[in-house]
Amino acid sequence: MKTTILTLSSFLLAAASITASGRDSRLHECPAAVQSTIETNSRDGVIDEVDLISIEGKEIYIAEVDLPQDLDLKVYVSGNGSLLKTREDISLQSLPTFIRDAVVEHGGTIDDVEKEIADGKVTWHVEIDRKGIPDMKVVLNAEGNVISETEEHD
Repeated sequence: MKTTILTLSSFLLAAASITASGRDSRLHECPAAVQSTIETNSRDGVIDEVDLISIEGKEIYIAEVDLPQDLDLKVYVSGNGSLLKTREDISLQSLPTFIRDAVVEHGGTIDDVEKEIADGKVTWHVEIDRKGIPDMKVVLNAEGNVISETEEHD
C-alpha cells in the first residue's frame, strides 16, 4: 500500500490554487519591501512577472524569474516583504548524486527537478517519467531521504 504525505508547503499551494484570488502585477506595482526582497533573491535573472494571490486575507507575491540556460526561479514573498521560499529549476548536469540514485530506485528517467528553500530547509522536487506505469513525483530532503512520493495518474 502506498502512502502519500503532503508537505505543508504543497498543501498551502494546493489550497491557494483552490481558494485564492489572484492577479498579475509588475514589480514596480508591488510594495517597496516586496520589490526589495524579490530583487535581492532574483539571482540577477530577468523578472518576468509577479503574481499576487490572497489566501485568507494574506497577500503572497510570486515572482517568476528567467535564469540563464532556460531555467526558471520563483520567489515567494509575503505582503510585508518577508521571503517565504524560493523554488528553482535545476539543470540535469548539476544534480546531486542522491537524486540520480532516487530516480534509478523508482525505475524511470528524470523529467524535471526543482530545488526549494523554505525556512532555511532545502527540498528537492523530482518528476520521474516511467514507461508503462504511472509517473512519480518524489520529494527528497537535503540528505537525500524521501519525504514523500506520489504516483501521477493521468
